[in-house]
Amino acid sequence: MYLPLKAEKAKQLNLPLKLPVLAEDLALIADQDRIPLDVIVRGLEAEYSISKDPYYQSYLIYFYYEKVKSALNVDDLETANDYVERAGKLEKDYRYDFFKGLIYVKKQEYELAEICLRSCISRNPNFSLAHYELGNILRAKKEFEDAIEEYQKAFELDQEFLLPVVRIGDCYLEMGEVRIACDFYQVAAQRDPNFHLAHARLGVACNMLQKYDRAERAFKRALELNSEDFESALNLTYTLSRLGKHFEALQIFRKLLEKNHEDPVLLNEYALCLRRLGFYEEAKVQMDKASELSNEPFIVYNKALLTLFVNEREGIKLLEKVPEQFQSRALELIDYLKSWTGPLVASRCVEELVFKIKKCIVRGELDLQRLSFVLPQNERTNLVREGFLPMQDEQIDDASWMKFLLAVAVSSSEDPIQMEKNVTKTVVAFCSSGTMLAVAIALIRLLMHVKVHGGFDLESYVNDTVFDLQEYHWEFARKVSHTDDETFSLDEIESKTFTSASELFLALLKVLSVNPTLEEVNTMRDENLKCLCKNVLEVMGCTTDNRS
Repeated sequence: MYLPLKAEKAKQLNLPLKLPVLAEDLALIADQDRIPLDVIVRGLEAEYSISKDPYYQSYLIYFYYEKVKSALNVDDLETANDYVERAGKLEKDYRYDFFKGLIYVKKQEYELAEICLRSCISRNPNFSLAHYELGNILRAKKEFEDAIEEYQKAFELDQEFLLPVVRIGDCYLEMGEVRIACDFYQVAAQRDPNFHLAHARLGVACNMLQKYDRAERAFKRALELNSEDFESALNLTYTLSRLGKHFEALQIFRKLLEKNHEDPVLLNEYALCLRRLGFYEEAKVQMDKASELSNEPFIVYNKALLTLFVNEREGIKLLEKVPEQFQSRALELIDYLKSWTGPLVASRCVEELVFKIKKCIVRGELDLQRLSFVLPQNERTNLVREGFLPMQDEQIDDASWMKFLLAVAVSSSEDPIQMEKNVTKTVVAFCSSGTMLAVAIALIRLLMHVKVHGGFDLESYVNDTVFDLQEYHWEFARKVSHTDDETFSLDEIESKTFTSASELFLALLKVLSVNPTLEEVNTMRDENLKCLCKNVLEVMGCTTDNRS
């Protein structure tokens, strides 16, 4: 039987005007817009077996290859090969070589795949997809220059086909030419703003270039186009952390865990994010789950580290058993904790604050609700007084907080772990700013550095601290790392006043690097800088307020 089709509909579906259909298949045709592929193939096979008409032969070959595509999409290689051979018995044109090549690719038989694809191209040099697939094989073989050449040919032949442009970027990325890769991803994204993969790959390249603002935009666009893109969402959490947007990263982690709650790497990263925000108990719970699912060395080490913040004695026991690649780091930390002789001395400028804050500390833990009454009343302190913790990122970089954070650190300095915990929780509760969090961690590390070494060495401090700071706020960490390279005048710093906490801290590092005298500190115009300098000098044992 023949199913007559309108010319427009036949052209749209690439079907003959009179479609042969087996009588037993008529019931399967509920809608001419959705004629099952198997029905079309069976009808065409029946017609050609009788008529041997070249007209129907061309359609039959076409739909054999449609069956091949369908089978390849579900990795049914046996069916795919069956239909390729059926088509080949009728006519072995460039399509036969192309699909044989794809089957070999699926089987990871790349040498045979390359032979087939080169044969395809020799028969049809203008077949863009063959150049693209050959490029993929060459890229897999690390023959990047040749792969780029094939991708370029594919794009030249079909400039609406942007996937080769992205793959050229991938080649340059694997070659270490990240900036060039970024340019190709950008081209693909600009040509088609809805091309999800281009934005996703652009985000990866921008992360590698430490262009985190651009990476954030790229990943967010990729996720707008495909909300199920797990890799881009996870990459975005890394980007947001470098930008100091830790609460936003936390929300993404929670969404990812709804569908991937047994992914140990995801649980590990989520736990580290929780730690940065001061949620130590929950961080340990998540890391314990990760360690139940995986014994990867980095997970074993991070479990020990997070346990330290919840149960210091148990944490030290775990640190003593970490895998070999983390042993030196773990032993260094253990020795440091054992050598700590707190508490730190408070200079006069923070004595009153320290006295008030100590009343808010119960068995080492800072009571944030009590602490909120030490601070001036505002919207944020009111929320904390009522038992609420605002869970959103703020853009705060305020020097007026530094004396208070110094006082919290000194008040909690009986134990360095507790000092970090209390300062972190204070910043998160009352600022929720990635910049302030990074500055606070830098301040704690500074106090720890001068306490243990009895002095200050800028190069040593930067080397020991910058890596950790990058996890809190990359731009601030970058500025800290460059402090030693900058030229400055102490007179110039002495005459300045600082409104941002980050600039105030950088100034503190510069002042300390020249071993200032108490007299030089007393001439400083900025009261916050003067107070910070005096307290660091007190911790170093260089001076006391009684000498001032």
